Amino acid sequence: MHITSQNLDETIQTNRKIKKEVRDRIQFMERYLKKIRIHSPEKQALQILKEHNLIQIPIPDRDWGGAIYELPNGHKIPVINTAQPRLYQYFIYWHEIYHLTEESATDITHNISTELDLADRKADYFASQMLISNDLYDYYHQLKYEDFIDRIASCMDTFKAPFKAILIELYELALEFSNLSLQNEIKKHFDLQLSPDAWENIFKGLSLDESLVKPTYIVDFGTLKGLIQEKSERHPDVELYNENKEFVLNLEAKFSRIKEAWENGQLS
Repeated sequence: MHITSQNLDETIQTNRKIKKEVRDRIQFMERYLKKIRIHSPEKQALQILKEHNLIQIPIPDRDWGGAIYELPNGHKIPVINTAQPRLYQYFIYWHEIYHLTEESATDITHNISTELDLADRKADYFASQMLISNDLYDYYHQLKYEDFIDRIASCMDTFKAPFKAILIELYELALEFSNLSLQNEIKKHFDLQLSPDAWENIFKGLSLDESLVKPTYIVDFGTLKGLIQEKSERHPDVELYNENKEFVLNLEAKFSRIKEAWENGQLS
């Protein structure tokens, strides 16, 4: 079930029920993050995923955001779709990290679109909390823009979070502060679906970081490629290692061609 203006209040009720569990996971993560000398949440998440052999590839499916896959040896590999706008990638970073800290993370996928999926509400709520601070409410109100979408775009830029994640968090805060006017404004715009080009124009017009609403199309097999290469070189007579190396190289070439097609406008 997708989150819409019609079930937004139900979503907030669910958030309240899972808040303690998610808060416990956040506290666990904060203890871990003290070891990482990186301060921006999106870069913290990227570092954690890279430590788990992150794969980044531009998958030609706008509704697919990422997944955790478990290899036969038990290692879990996170995969991120870089054909998604950068903001959605940041959100999926933390969503997948939530699953990486679970024993039952095997082959869990999260589909990204302009909607967030209630089926993975805990991971979504965790991701929102890792990206968006409680300063959101005050920040929103100190903005000078008259237009609501301009204000939300500025929040997206500052907190590095996607449109729906900002609206859900802001709505929850509006309920806490009994701000009925803001609640109505959020519901009025909640089901709005803007194209990537429209978001890019809004960010450009406000002198915000327009790269946040663009895909990155990164092709990166990270440490996995290096490990397979090393095994192949150390054991040249083992056919399996050579086959794995060839498979990854072919896969890398395939997604490099897809990246080129995206960038040349041959895919949409």
